[in-house]
Amino acid sequence: MTKGWLLSTFAALLVAGITGLWLAQQSQAEAEPPEPVLNKFMRAKLDASNQVLEGLVTNHFGQIAQGAKKLRQMSDAEEWRVSNDAMYRQHSAEFRRIVQSLEKSAREEKLDTAAVNWIEATMSCIECHKHVRAVLMAGNGETN
Repeated sequence: MTKGWLLSTFAALLVAGITGLWLAQQSQAEAEPPEPVLNKFMRAKLDASNQVLEGLVTNHFGQIAQGAKKLRQMSDAEEWRVSNDAMYRQHSAEFRRIVQSLEKSAREEKLDTAAVNWIEATMSCIECHKHVRAVLMAGNGETN
């Protein structure tokens, strides 16, 4: 009887502990604010970028083209336009031109050209992000 009672008590405490942990995680998840739309959008850009890079290193042209297409489509989305100043518009136009060229290179199965396009796209992203950070930190320019 004592052994059974100890096992029952242990099982009950184990279930209560697990349930308590689960409830604590649930309430913490509910308490956390949802991820901002821009953060989700940026994460999706990174996912498409990783798709391009993976395609380049695995010589999978369809994957390169698909990632480039996603990036091109995203560059037309409203979430893309975080600023309305002329320099930002120029960066965006340049990026679109580069990813169109990347997509074309992938369709033509020109790995070296696609790789160079990808380097250009990456540098374009870095320069644009530097600009946006500078504009936002200075409080200049019209931002959405």
